[in-house]
Amino acid sequence: MSDIPSEFQRITEEHVDAILYGHLCKRSGLAIWLFSKAFRHGKLIEIKRCELHRTYDHRAASNDPLAFGENDIEIIATIQKSGSALSTVGLLIEDKVDARQAVNQGERYRARAAFGIRKGSWDDVKCLLVAPQKYLDSAYPDGDVGDSGWDKLISFEDIAACLKSYGAPTREVDTIVNATLLANSWNRPVPEAVQFWKDLKLFQRAFYPEVPIFASPQQGARVNVWPSFFENQLRNNRHDIQRRRIQLVHSGKRHVSLFVKNVAYRDFRPVALALIEPGMNIGAEGKTWQSIQIQVPEVNPLLSVQSQANRLDEVFKAARRLFDFFEANHVALLGVPQSK
Repeated sequence: MSDIPSEFQRITEEHVDAILYGHLCKRSGLAIWLFSKAFRHGKLIEIKRCELHRTYDHRAASNDPLAFGENDIEIIATIQKSGSALSTVGLLIEDKVDARQAVNQGERYRARAAFGIRKGSWDDVKCLLVAPQKYLDSAYPDGDVGDSGWDKLISFEDIAACLKSYGAPTREVDTIVNATLLANSWNRPVPEAVQFWKDLKLFQRAFYPEVPIFASPQQGARVNVWPSFFENQLRNNRHDIQRRRIQLVHSGKRHVSLFVKNVAYRDFRPVALALIEPGMNIGAEGKTWQSIQIQVPEVNPLLSVQSQANRLDEVFKAARRLFDFFEANHVALLGVPQSK
């Protein structure tokens, strides 16, 4: 229905990338700490290059089928190990908030890193997986990365502690910490949207008691919700199982849709074309859900119900009309051959 304001959005890998990049593109406290973790007894001298989301395909050149993919953060730096000369090293970082690792992701990082040595990009290189501690514990319970391709596991919690110790902005520290929380699995509730759904139920009871609405925002920002109508008469009908294939929803920004489930578009379209009334149209082809729609004005859950009363009138009138349309034509609509 509407875009979620940034302050209520869940923290993603992109947010973490941006913070890490800001500190690792220079010889910062975090960069010094991270290189000391990756390269034992190594002292960071200079950051030569730092880039986000570098994609490579070295499969042909390396004769290694795993030498392709993306580095979330790629750093080339100069370090000095105890009692040795300066050397150029690479640090390849993959960060995860909660997404699963891709197939062979660590091994592909390792293959790209090895090819970098072959072609002279760096003398030595390390591949790091950076994620919340609970993510790392789940993926590698004993902390042993084995032959996964990763050289070291670094937790968000340790990064946040390091940033805090070096006086990084509180907002950045809090972002990294919040990315580790279970609550970050969802966008945070937007107060305006929470109030909108409460007020919408009052609006329905006062002005459209004959058009029952069901809106279950559940987890998240409470913004992108598709409220449904006549649930007990259609999808949740206990007495007519065929009607459970029908759902009436305010689907998206600008239309109310009557969905018929488990039918192919090629079978549904000719039946619907013969039935639809002026102001109705057939929705875009779906895989197994086909629809008849009525266009309505956009409704924004971040604005008040009162300020959108005229628009909501159109939504409820469209829902009533589509329900009556289904009642008048249910034999034909439910008679469309089921696709599965």
